[in-house]
Amino acid sequence: MSPIITGLLLAIAVPIFVMTLSGRAGVLLAMKKENRFDNIPLRLKRLALFGLGQKRLVDPEEFTPGLMHVLIYGAFMVLSVRTVMLFAMGFSSTALEVLTDLTHPFWMDKAALLGVYQVYLLAKDVVAAGAILGCAYYVWMRWKVKPDRMSQSWEAYLILGFISGLMVSEFFFGGSHLVAAREASASSPMFIWWEPFTSLVGMAMLPLGGTAAHALGVAGFWIHLSIILAFLNFLPIGKHFHIITGLPTVFFQRTHSTGKLPTPNLEKEEFGAATVKDLTWKQGLDLYSCTECGRCQTHCPTYITGKPLTHKAVNQDLKHWIWENERWVEEGYGPNGMKEALPEIVGTALSAETVWACTSCGWCEQACPVFIENVPRLIDMRRYQVQVKAEFPPEIQRVFEGIERQGNPWGLGQDRRDEWAEDLALPTWGDGGGPYEYLFFVGCAGSYDDKQKKVSRSLVKIMREAGVSFATLSKQEMCNGETARRMGNEYLYQTMAKTNVESWNSMGVKAVITQCPHCFNTIKNEYPEFGGEYRVISHTELINELLRDKRIKLSAVMNTKLTYHDPCYLGRHNGVYDAPREVLKAIPGLEVVEMQRSQREGFCCGAGGGRMWMEEHIGTRINHNRLNEAALTLKHAEDPTTPYPDAADKKKPGQVGDYKEKGGTGIVAVACPFCSTMLGDAVNDTGREGNIKIKDISELVADAMETRGGGAGGVTPGATLSAKPE
Repeated sequence: MSPIITGLLLAIAVPIFVMTLSGRAGVLLAMKKENRFDNIPLRLKRLALFGLGQKRLVDPEEFTPGLMHVLIYGAFMVLSVRTVMLFAMGFSSTALEVLTDLTHPFWMDKAALLGVYQVYLLAKDVVAAGAILGCAYYVWMRWKVKPDRMSQSWEAYLILGFISGLMVSEFFFGGSHLVAAREASASSPMFIWWEPFTSLVGMAMLPLGGTAAHALGVAGFWIHLSIILAFLNFLPIGKHFHIITGLPTVFFQRTHSTGKLPTPNLEKEEFGAATVKDLTWKQGLDLYSCTECGRCQTHCPTYITGKPLTHKAVNQDLKHWIWENERWVEEGYGPNGMKEALPEIVGTALSAETVWACTSCGWCEQACPVFIENVPRLIDMRRYQVQVKAEFPPEIQRVFEGIERQGNPWGLGQDRRDEWAEDLALPTWGDGGGPYEYLFFVGCAGSYDDKQKKVSRSLVKIMREAGVSFATLSKQEMCNGETARRMGNEYLYQTMAKTNVESWNSMGVKAVITQCPHCFNTIKNEYPEFGGEYRVISHTELINELLRDKRIKLSAVMNTKLTYHDPCYLGRHNGVYDAPREVLKAIPGLEVVEMQRSQREGFCCGAGGGRMWMEEHIGTRINHNRLNEAALTLKHAEDPTTPYPDAADKKKPGQVGDYKEKGGTGIVAVACPFCSTMLGDAVNDTGREGNIKIKDISELVADAMETRGGGAGGVTPGATLSAKPE
């Protein structure tokens, strides 16, 4: 106990920490305002589950590393109380006596409090031992295993050393007091149940004698306090800043679907992120909270295929640029000490290739243990590049023009929008018929793409057979604007969205059926911002409901193997995983086999985020990687002796996409026109036309479905999904 040394340590460390932290906080205050204080009960619930409870850390694909992190995290939480005690001991001899000697009269007078303290000491001992185990595991992982997602750095070993030092010094400190008690009384026990691991350390120290044990204990005490204060000052300058910012980041996570982008106010000239001050304070907090764990890249299509984008690197590049230029961000003083405008993000902290590489698949956000929102930040940068700078990949100019002039990204004539159904005599919303329960939003691909037209016709066949009450907009249907928005043309998106919502609301539309997950996500999650409150159902959910209600019957036997590809905007962004699989399993004779990267871990086809319309110049093609995995899955189903990489091996993410053989025969089922196009192109590119067919789920169902009377059925006005057919 030495109040002078304790006070001196605090007098040096705390002001430095406050000074560093004030600079970090000042940057956040200089960024754009954003309201993240809505829905407090839900935020508290998620904080308890994902922050304090660490639920996402133990996701199946990273269970063991996550569990080790939980052990270390638990030790930090429990030992924070112990740290306060140790500083109290440093200032007060009374605190030292009371907190290290449970035979002290203080405890004898307060037996109930003693019991609580003993339980705390037991928890402290167990978690400290667990933390040492966790640190040893991570040293082994970094030194020997070297998984691809982990960046090698001296900082990691230093922090692991800090953490281990805190735990070991605590054991030495406690063990020395057990030795001292034995030296004072031969009857004093060396093993006590409330400090089992400390007792073992004390037993090991006993042969050293009281003097040596005391010296180790004193050293342990001061080493512990010194490490705590050194660690405290290291946090704001390294990746472990998340120890401070992680819980707030989890609390302030968005409370809606990851498929919903923030809507800027164009009237207030919110045209995207030009400089770091155009980022919101929450986006700045996200940068501070990146743990560099690399989970964001394990199934990231851009990283796996060699594109110039990893979200971990984006976070680090932006964070370090901000830290190096805090005064510039806060006060406007540049590196030369003069007032000057901040530079644009693109071209300084990040390259244009990085910003445009993202497919917006959402894996990075699904995997991140602290819920960093990467995609909206990149889309904001695209918005500025498109709307202000007019700098974007040249091939998407025609996409913008097509949507502006003809209401579809191909730029095909609006008068041709209903050619796919010219022989089906479909009802048109507002034609005097009805009332209709559902608007069937066909979408641009379903209207113009030759392959997707078959999907549209298949879905019509299914709905008519089931007696679903629906109508289309025929030639009046226009693009929902999703492609324009994710390419950064927010003005064009909002124009399309407002036009559609105004039109649909005037017609009394209440429910919408889509066959495209991108349309589904936009109408369901983003149109409500403009007054478009509709019940939106994807075609796979619709078909699954029709099967459950026995409104359609599947009887044709398909003796083939099939693997299903999860669309990002149906699965990961909106959680629709089961419905497509239940539909496929209902088809007689169909053998459904799962790809290694499926459902939550599903791998993108490469089309999202507007990438469908952009050239893929760098690295290998994303759609090839995915199709290779599908082929390997089908081949393995045919011949189980075919080598299939271990899903637990994280050293080579995407290795299942390295399969180049022509083997593997069957069907790859899809539920998205973008996925259908990308995987269909990959089939042709890789010469697998004779082996693999790409089929939408609705096509498979339509082929397997019985039709009453051999006809196409008819629309039953007023029928509902819950009603049984006559």
